[in-house]
Amino acid sequence: MYIDCNFSTAIKARQINRTKERETIQVCYYKGCGIVYGEKEPLSDKTVTHGLCPKHFEVSLREIKADVEKMVKKIRNLRVLIVEDNTRFREQFRSILNKRFASIEFHGAGDGKEALQKVETMHPNLIFMDIGLPGENGLELTRKIKASHPHIVVFILTNYDFPEYRERATRCGADYFFSKSSSATENIFRLIESILPSPA
Repeated sequence: MYIDCNFSTAIKARQINRTKERETIQVCYYKGCGIVYGEKEPLSDKTVTHGLCPKHFEVSLREIKADVEKMVKKIRNLRVLIVEDNTRFREQFRSILNKRFASIEFHGAGDGKEALQKVETMHPNLIFMDIGLPGENGLELTRKIKASHPHIVVFILTNYDFPEYRERATRCGADYFFSKSSSATENIFRLIESILPSPA
């Protein structure tokens, strides 16, 4: 009986992926919480991924919002830089937030070189940083920015939600790390709106 090798390989890959999905658990990393969420089966030897349980996700948002509001009180105008290589997402992001937060300056950059230029010219107070950028990645870019401008708050917003990325983001000086995960774009916008200070 003849079986196409590529087809057979594809089936095996799917089986391995399904096994990995079954073996993956989500553990809340918030201040040693350690609660397992989104998984009802025993832990056994399953792979652990970082995340925030629903309770601590809300707590974390409130803490970040409080920090940003403290920062706003210290400065006259809040300037935000969105570093994202997806032009459509970046412009939609900026347009929607700018409509609600008219007093905040929103600027965009599509890669590391442009981001570094805008850091020097517009002096942002807050940066939303993607990791997967053309050329220099967002984590290395964060390290460079924080080395010369430690007061700038860097908020990693990415699809790459892995323990090693969180750990490296911390080492590079990022202040916050949130995953875009599989959330709809609208949910991401609501997340950011919940962090930025409400209009006066």
